[in-house]
Amino acid sequence: MDYQKIKQLRAAVVKYTDKSDSKAWFLFVADISMYIAAISGIIFLENIYARILCASLAGFKIASIFVIAHDAAHDSFVKNKFMNKVIARMSFLLSLHNYSLWLIAHNRSHHQMTNIKGPNSWSPLSYDDYQQLSAWRKIVERVYRTPIGIPIYYLVERWWRDKFYPYNRLVSGDKTIHFLDFSMILVYLTAFLSLLVFAGLNVAHTTPIELLILGFIIPMLVSAFMIGFTVYYQHTHETIPWFRSDDERSVMGGVDELTMHVRFPHWYNLISHNAMEHTAHHVDPRIPCYYLDKAQAEIARVLGDELVTMKYSLPALLRTMKNCKLYDYEEHCWLNFSGEPTTSTILLDESTKFVFAA
Repeated sequence: MDYQKIKQLRAAVVKYTDKSDSKAWFLFVADISMYIAAISGIIFLENIYARILCASLAGFKIASIFVIAHDAAHDSFVKNKFMNKVIARMSFLLSLHNYSLWLIAHNRSHHQMTNIKGPNSWSPLSYDDYQQLSAWRKIVERVYRTPIGIPIYYLVERWWRDKFYPYNRLVSGDKTIHFLDFSMILVYLTAFLSLLVFAGLNVAHTTPIELLILGFIIPMLVSAFMIGFTVYYQHTHETIPWFRSDDERSVMGGVDELTMHVRFPHWYNLISHNAMEHTAHHVDPRIPCYYLDKAQAEIARVLGDELVTMKYSLPALLRTMKNCKLYDYEEHCWLNFSGEPTTSTILLDESTKFVFAA
């Protein structure tokens, strides 16, 4: 995808960068209300199956509110810049994400170094990298690249390592703002867990342990799965290459955007705030989530046959997870854990369509 084509796409979708406060506040209030209702159901309902359903709903709402936080952190949710910061910080609390660290890990690193090994989620190891791991770490890596490993990977490798506590390796110099955001998370977490324990002691049909599992652990695992799955599917596929450096990425074809466009059912896009209309987001991060579907349609109109898409299906996801274990950064193809190619070489030339391929 050459630079002129990228400019053409950005010009085509710029009309969708205007924000609507009414749409934004409706989504925010609706999501927060549903989350509170789900937590209330976990506490007050007696039927265990209904409570588990509420726990799952709470996790899904944390993930959808995370999308709102993502947009607000890009200053693309409401019109007022200050309110975007407030909404982002409030929304990130539910998933225990540090707002100021998120700006570093996502806005600066991911968007400027898309599909470059290291700073991005789900960066694939080379076969040599994998061979140098300890036996235990090889097992961990194998688990990560399975459906059950998706939430584990996100919680351990992305949230805990990069988006929670301001470690020295993440930030240098003045860390005041990072620790203030971390303190906000601790205050919220303490208050929320205290509420669950208090309710467990005072509501007859439940216990503190039950509420900690149903109100905190299950929702966190569900939200981590949803977030991890979304990020994985946006940037991992048999037709999408990865690179060792930005220089290599430029030399190997001048790639600007490396994202997936997988067509999900309309109902899923609706409840996930168009999270999978990711091509449009990378073309212009200023587009709010509630306009991403329209912007994606505009991109499809401009690109025509150049836009290769795929309809989502569970077999397709499982096939990708089976094929995309390791990556050969010399030959640009995906490998299995034995080092055997599972895809053909991803050609990097002017005719390549992988930039918006699925």
